[in-house]
Amino acid sequence: MSVLSGRTPPALRLILAEWPLVSAPMAETLIGASRAAVQRNLAWMEMRGLIREVTGQGRFRMWRAAV
Repeated sequence: MSVLSGRTPPALRLILAEWPLVSAPMAETLIGASRAAVQRNLAWMEMRGLIREVTGQGRFRMWRAAV
């Protein structure tokens, strides 16, 4: 994740380490970042296999750290 800049990526990493499941609205509230920034970073992390979307839905999605 070192190629990403800003405060959102490290904050997301901390949240995903502390919580078993994380939604975009939850991360947005906890970090204080915009929904777009959170979703962009979650998508980047998912594409690289760092996190997994576990709900299988288009809406109300939840992610967890990949193990």
